[in-house]
Amino acid sequence: MAKITVDLEAFYGYGCSGHGYGSDETIEVEISDSELAALKKLGKKKVSSESVVNAIEDGDPTLESLHEQLEEKFYYMVEEYWLFEADNECLYDCLRSSLKEDVSNGLYAAPIIDPDGFKHWKEDLEDFEEYDDYDDDYDDDEDLDDEEDFEEYEDLDDDDEGEDEDNEADHEADSFNYNDYDLDDYQEWLKRHDHAFVAERVGLDLDACRDDEVSYTIRFEE
Repeated sequence: MAKITVDLEAFYGYGCSGHGYGSDETIEVEISDSELAALKKLGKKKVSSESVVNAIEDGDPTLESLHEQLEEKFYYMVEEYWLFEADNECLYDCLRSSLKEDVSNGLYAAPIIDPDGFKHWKEDLEDFEEYDDYDDDYDDDEDLDDEEDFEEYEDLDDDDEGEDEDNEADHEADSFNYNDYDLDDYQEWLKRHDHAFVAERVGLDLDACRDDEVSYTIRFEE
């Protein structure tokens, strides 16, 4: 028996900023002496996945089992990226929906939300909005030339902004979802399950993850 080092590499393309996205992982794999001998026929210290595939297609089955093993490792890495690392605009909508289903089906026990904690969150939000509005008003007021104009402006502004402030605070409080507290814990719970279980809940097609061509480099001692 022998051990080889395998560098797995996947590239997913470029983002809007021109930044490239990909995954890489290095693993150790135990192989048979016959597999090592077959690898050494393809290279002295390194062998690419393309060389392994060509050898198999040319009729040598020695490395077929090894390639299938590395293929699964590669696709598992790709699935990890799309499940847990890539941006998913629909992620939280999917999580909210699946959380409700898993709770109703008895699969997940959602943490109990502390009503006092929610009350303090509302108070903190309203205090911040009051300070933020006051700070903006103060910057604008510096441009006024005399005290009389300032007082007239302040009275008028207080009437209008007081109403806007109340409406905005009410809107933020009304739109706040108790489940927002649960989603991070729920997502951590999902990570303890297999990829198929997670993919169903985040809206990912696992079959599409296998569209990428397998890419790896095998390293070994002469």
